Amino acid sequence: MKRIIIFTGVVFFILMLFFNCGDQGTAPYLTEYTIPDKNVSYYKDLQPLFNGKCGFGSNCHSPENPDNLLFFTTREVFISHVIPGLNSPLVDPEVHRRSPEQAPLYLIITEPNYAGFERQPPLSLNRSPLTDREIEGIRVWISEGAGD
Repeated sequence: MKRIIIFTGVVFFILMLFFNCGDQGTAPYLTEYTIPDKNVSYYKDLQPLFNGKCGFGSNCHSPENPDNLLFFTTREVFISHVIPGLNSPLVDPEVHRRSPEQAPLYLIITEPNYAGFERQPPLSLNRSPLTDREIEGIRVWISEGAGD
């Protein structure tokens, strides 16, 4: 009798693992990232978001993608990236601190067709969009000077 109870418990446990394990909880591009209301850090708060929704998790801006134009390895490389066709970096901390909504980074994640690019991350590739909170966190980071 004890063996049947143990066997049933083990089978139940395995079935629960099987039915509760899907990629919804583990796919980085499906994760909602928490960004604080102030003192937003590139490395602590935004780099995981960018890597998950735009880079490694989505495979768009990852080293394995030959069309990759943007890397998230360091804050300096990221903010100084110039979108093809524009003559300004994604974020100029001195200029965009006063007007974060004018930063190319902010525009490319909020406008449907900024500089000829689809709004990022592209919904046409079945990527989950940035949440309002994630977009606001990016705006706050820019307004705080796009720091580390």
